Amino acid sequence: MLEAVGFDQLWCSNHKLYADMWVDMAAAAMSTERIRIGSFVAEPYTQHPAQIAAAIATVDELSNGRAMLGLGAGGANFKELGVELASPARALAEAIRIVRPMLDGELVDVRGRSFTAAGVGLRALEPHPDIPIVLASRGDRVLQVAGELADGAMVATYATPRGLAHGREMVCIGAERAGRDPAAIPLYTRIDVSLDDDGRAARDAVRPMIAAMVMASYPDQAFLNHAGLEITPELAEMASHKNETLSFASGHLVPDEYVEQFSWVGTPAQVANQIAAVVDSGFRNVVVLFQPLRVDPEPSIRLFASDVIPRVRALIA
Repeated sequence: MLEAVGFDQLWCSNHKLYADMWVDMAAAAMSTERIRIGSFVAEPYTQHPAQIAAAIATVDELSNGRAMLGLGAGGANFKELGVELASPARALAEAIRIVRPMLDGELVDVRGRSFTAAGVGLRALEPHPDIPIVLASRGDRVLQVAGELADGAMVATYATPRGLAHGREMVCIGAERAGRDPAAIPLYTRIDVSLDDDGRAARDAVRPMIAAMVMASYPDQAFLNHAGLEITPELAEMASHKNETLSFASGHLVPDEYVEQFSWVGTPAQVANQIAAVVDSGFRNVVVLFQPLRVDPEPSIRLFASDVIPRVRALIA
C-alpha cells in the first residue's frame, strides 16, 4: 500500500518489547519492490554492532539492495532490561567504525571502550558497501558524530525550523571537525503527525508520545531549551521515574507549546504548511509517524499521500 500511494521509504521501529524490528524489515523487504526499508533505530546496547551489520546486510539481500541502516542510542526499555545507556556518542562512533568496514567486506579488529570486535566479518554474507548509515538523535554530541562519520543525519522530533537549525548546526560542527563537506550529508527529520479537523483532538493524539520523549531524554533537557522551552515541574516529576507506562499515560501534562515544537498536527492544509517550512529550511527527507498509536494508520497514510504531499509540493515549488 505504501508503494502504491507514493511513499519512498519505510522505517521500521525498534521497540524491544513489541514486534521485532528485523522481522518486520524482512517481511517488508519480501512484500515490496521499490520502497527503501530502514531501521529506526538499530542500537548497539542490546545488539552488538557486528550483529547489526549482519542483520542489515541480510535485509539488503532480501530487498535487492534497498536497506538503510538507521542507527541510534534508542530510548525504550533499557530500564526494564537492566541495560545502561552509557556514553552514547562514543558508543555510536565505535559502532559505525565496526559496521561500516564490515559492510564493505573487511575483517574488523576493534578494541574500543564500548565494544570489542576481534576479527569479525560478514562470513557467509556478501559485502554491502552501498547501505547508507543514517545516525538519528536529538542529542548534540551524537549529531556531531553523525557529521563526522555517518552517511546521513536524522534530527529527531524537532518539528520547526528553529529546532532543526540547531540540529543542523551540530551536524555541521562534526563534519567540519572531520574535514567533510556538511552540504554533502543528507539531512532527515522524524516527526509525529496527527491529521484531524478537530485541532484539540489532533494535539491530544501526539501528547503521549511527547511525554515519552521527555522521559526518554531526562534528565537531559537541552533539546527542550534549543526549542525555546523549559521543562515543567509536573513533567520533570513524571520523567524522573523513568517509567515508560507512566510516560504514555501522562500526555495530559504536555503543554500546547510542546506540541507546536515537536509535532505536526491539524488539517491537511495546516500540516502541509508546517512541513513546507521545514523542507524550505533544508530538510528534504521527511519521516513521519502517525498518531495516535494502536490505531490503524491506513486512513492517515492515504490522506497524507493524497492531500498533504501535493500541498507541500505546491508550496515549495
